[in-house]
Amino acid sequence: MTQLTPQHTLLSDAERASFREQGYLIRKILDDASIARYVAAVEEARRERGDVQRMSNLQFLQPGKAIRGIQDIICNEEILAVCRDLLGDNIIVDGASLFYGEAGVDYRQGWHRDVLQVPDEQIDLSWFSEDYHYNYVQMNMPLTTDGCLWIVPGSHRRQLDAQERAVFGNTEKMAPVDAPELSNGKQILLQPGEAVFYNNYAVHRGWGGVLKDKRITIHMGFHSAQYPPTLHFGVLDHTEYSLDYLSSLAPCVREALRAHLVERARHPEVNVFHAYHQQFLKQEFKTT
Repeated sequence: MTQLTPQHTLLSDAERASFREQGYLIRKILDDASIARYVAAVEEARRERGDVQRMSNLQFLQPGKAIRGIQDIICNEEILAVCRDLLGDNIIVDGASLFYGEAGVDYRQGWHRDVLQVPDEQIDLSWFSEDYHYNYVQMNMPLTTDGCLWIVPGSHRRQLDAQERAVFGNTEKMAPVDAPELSNGKQILLQPGEAVFYNNYAVHRGWGGVLKDKRITIHMGFHSAQYPPTLHFGVLDHTEYSLDYLSSLAPCVREALRAHLVERARHPEVNVFHAYHQQFLKQEFKTT
């Protein structure tokens, strides 16, 4: 896998400290040529499928949904180097999806933490504390100018504050989409090829209103095999990765998914979260 190449440190101590405290970090990842290549691959895949959905969220590493022309993004050495700096060595891909939205669609989510698929009684409040070792990082990387991610900096390290509790009500999961604004919410503005790496236990949302322009964003999640994985290790559906499918993939993608399968076998305790995730992903992609 890509980790066999010489490893290098990208982030300064100050950047790592800021990520721990604020819960997010922005890095430029792709050059203009790579952005154009990935956009072309997405549009070609939509044409080949006859996909006319105005908004979709596609799991692009899964057979039947695969977008071959963008899959090698999971092997991007700079992305993996950032993940190593934040989490540790032996980075494993946990999830990979592509958001596609045409101009004019209405894209709004309520403020939430990414525990939507977990039954309420299984949510551990210690997950949202300074002492919790969260072995996972979410990455959003737009191929178009994007200001749809909003985050409450530092909220991954604490329980909901009074204002947040007022909009969340008696749940830790999600506030209503029409709930009042949060005064500490911050919009993350990204240019094409920039990536935001963030702790998805922070209070955040996807919110663009009626999109003025097309939105194409790659979403991925990673953990380090040095430590036990989190509940988000169940996003990829490893049960679909047959030998035939794996053999059809580009070498670096194949090795990344093989590493995922080896890690899955090491951690059967996450099987229950895999089941929750797959049930959640089968639901209709909802907006207002």
